Amino acid sequence: MLLDPNDTCKMANAITWDEEERSAALQSYDVLDTPREEDFDDLARVASEICGAPIAVVNLVDTTRQFFKAEVGLGVRSTPLETAFCRHALLLEDTMVVPDATKDPRFDGSPLVTEAPHIRAYAGALLKTPEGLPIGTVCVLDYEVREFTDQQIKMLKFLARQTMAQLELRKRIALQRRLLHRARKAEQEKANFERVVRQASDFIGIADERGEVIFLNDAARGLVGLPADALPPKVVTDYVVEADREAFLEEVKPALKSGQSYERELRLRNFATAEEVPALFTMFPVRDGEGDLIGYGVVTKDITAQKEEDERKAQIMAEAAHRIKNTLAIVQAIVAQTLRSARSLEESRDAIMKRVGALAAAQDILTGAQGSAADIMSVVAGALAPHDGGNGRVSWEGTDHPLESPQAIGLSLALHELATNAAKYGALSGDAGRVDIKWHVDPDGSFRLDWTERDGPAVTTPSATGFGSRLIQRMIGPYFQGSTTLEFPPEGARFRLAGKISRRS
Repeated sequence: MLLDPNDTCKMANAITWDEEERSAALQSYDVLDTPREEDFDDLARVASEICGAPIAVVNLVDTTRQFFKAEVGLGVRSTPLETAFCRHALLLEDTMVVPDATKDPRFDGSPLVTEAPHIRAYAGALLKTPEGLPIGTVCVLDYEVREFTDQQIKMLKFLARQTMAQLELRKRIALQRRLLHRARKAEQEKANFERVVRQASDFIGIADERGEVIFLNDAARGLVGLPADALPPKVVTDYVVEADREAFLEEVKPALKSGQSYERELRLRNFATAEEVPALFTMFPVRDGEGDLIGYGVVTKDITAQKEEDERKAQIMAEAAHRIKNTLAIVQAIVAQTLRSARSLEESRDAIMKRVGALAAAQDILTGAQGSAADIMSVVAGALAPHDGGNGRVSWEGTDHPLESPQAIGLSLALHELATNAAKYGALSGDAGRVDIKWHVDPDGSFRLDWTERDGPAVTTPSATGFGSRLIQRMIGPYFQGSTTLEFPPEGARFRLAGKISRRS
């Protein structure tokens, strides 16, 4: 344990310092228990040679021991503090000189003096931090009683200053390495962050505190049609379609000014194609560690697929509603036609049940219950059976061929719509009209189907296109990678489907 620095009764030149502060200063050099270094070894050798002493040490005094960063003549790197000469040197201003330890009350009972190695003389110069805290000494020891010259003491002080210069340099280098490591780590983290942001699938942008765009990631540039080397437009509203700008200005800006985030659906501009891109737009303020506004973050998700899915679902619902209405209309037509031609109530009841059952079978194909195993013949028969009274008014012929499930549903849907219209307005709405269906499949998979109505009421082109007609003309062709035509000559409606089907047999 060190002597009490406040105990000045024995030492007129004693000074005071805080031991915790002194220990912290020593620890800051991170030198305790480090390997030998040539620069410090040279200082110890010079001290030994100048003073003609067998022992020389660059000594760092910890709270319970002394560590020899460099030594000549000792052969050890550390000793306990209880018997150390240097712990007394810390209490002095610059140096401590002991010509004869046997006559000095501080050391005359020390085992180092009374026993081996029988130290007699000591001279040491303090190692002091820039703040004046003592952390060790550059010292020499001798086995003989002796005096040290002023020049030798002066050189010990010089070597002490050189030792502190080396420690400070070592400390600065270590600090620079740590700072460099931190800088590199921060740079790597920044690079990783930028890489993640750039490669993110969502639109990510950054605006400065004035609201001007300063960064767009790759996904953002792709969404709004900006090349990688193009400067992004600075004004945020430039990215919003004109019809949505008023809402942006009225809702987004006030929310951001009040320090809140804002989220809503907006349509963005694609600068390359002029298309409108539906997006979920989120903008939020970004603040530094002190809470000051430094900019804004923008995260925008392309919801085109979601909108298309919503529209698809709406179409399905509309198609389902339309199909239900058509089904009811078919049931009405079946009942009306059957009652007109039936000879008895019992006959009409049986006919109605059979035809409604056939209609239900056709609906199974439309809902996919049989689509995976359907062929052309079964699809045609299933779609037209409800309208076939067994009187030859509906006929079909063609080469049978398997259909993929989507094609089976598409064909059934087309025939269902055509038959419904024929029953409501065309050849099957009267008593004498006929419907003929013919199709052909070529070896290369080319497919053509013709629907022809005749002998029914005179036909005129509808003044408005209904859902069923739009469905037949626009939706069925893509099932077969082809096209459809629907015409209304006076003698009867005509429909043609041309496309491709699988060549498997």
